[in-house]
Amino acid sequence: MFVMLDDAEALSMKDVSNMLEQIIALPTQLEYSLSSPIDIDVGDIANICICGLGGSAMSGEILHIYMDEHSHIPSAVIRDTLLPQWVNEKTFVLVLSYSGNTHETLKMYRDARSKGAKIVGVTSGGELKDMLTEDSNHFIEVPSGLQPRAALGYILGSCAAILKNAGICNLVSELKEMIPDLKEECQLYLPKVPLSSNPAKKIADNLENTLPAIYSTVGIAPVAQRWRTQINENSKMMAMCGVLPELNHNQIVGWLSSPSAPATAVFIRAVTDREDIAKIADVTTSLFLDSGIDTIIIELEGKTQLECTMRGIILGDFVSYYLASLRGIDPTPIEPISRLKERMSSI
Repeated sequence: MFVMLDDAEALSMKDVSNMLEQIIALPTQLEYSLSSPIDIDVGDIANICICGLGGSAMSGEILHIYMDEHSHIPSAVIRDTLLPQWVNEKTFVLVLSYSGNTHETLKMYRDARSKGAKIVGVTSGGELKDMLTEDSNHFIEVPSGLQPRAALGYILGSCAAILKNAGICNLVSELKEMIPDLKEECQLYLPKVPLSSNPAKKIADNLENTLPAIYSTVGIAPVAQRWRTQINENSKMMAMCGVLPELNHNQIVGWLSSPSAPATAVFIRAVTDREDIAKIADVTTSLFLDSGIDTIIIELEGKTQLECTMRGIILGDFVSYYLASLRGIDPTPIEPISRLKERMSSI
């Protein structure tokens, strides 16, 4: 098992569709898309609604957390087919669908249009591009040909450019500043780095043949969600996730009442965590360790909450890649989702 994770040729043979290259490309995608040209005037807005599903919506989760910290305008990520009743002509709706053909997102677009909302989109094409064009709504078109989860850098960078241009918040500068560090972060987890000094390989090795339960502190909540979905899709494994301190009010009972369950708890923390949250995390992890539960604790470095989030996402992407390798699986295909979309095409 150790030899396989350190065998770059064997890893490459399993990764038929070259997901590794797409994982490494996240910072480069950001660099490309942060300069996306767009000229919009959203005027006076009361709130922001970010619409999307799956990998396309991951950027929305990052934006939402960032805006909670840096903007006075309330925002929400909607993963549904209809929008909340509070959406109206004073709402800025950001519609995200990498393929442009996501059934639920197209329905949310139509709902936003019927409510008179101010709409901007990010897509690589499809029906969404056609509707945005027909309705004369602004959008950024990103490069096509990827799985939505592998286009995170393109979508996030485009969203950042839109929000800056709209005068809502400027995360463009912060993302640009961290790109060199994110590129260096990727180098830490490459196949050529041996398991003995490669954190992503070590974590994957510990998560094989178990149920990963990924928990992050609330300020970096998108990290836990991204880990879960990447393990689901790349590693083809069940996984669960949650956020501190919420897990202490429900899931902790199951953990401490059934400490022998075949699961591993992964706690992801950040140097930017507020002092009160850090203390809660200390107490929580101590209970897990004292109960003999298989527990992994990860401390993310970074100058800002956003940087810690991006570093945590990169680490999780590599972990999911190595988990797929351990299972002898090509990380790219997602046949169950393709089968589901075929059946939904008649809805």
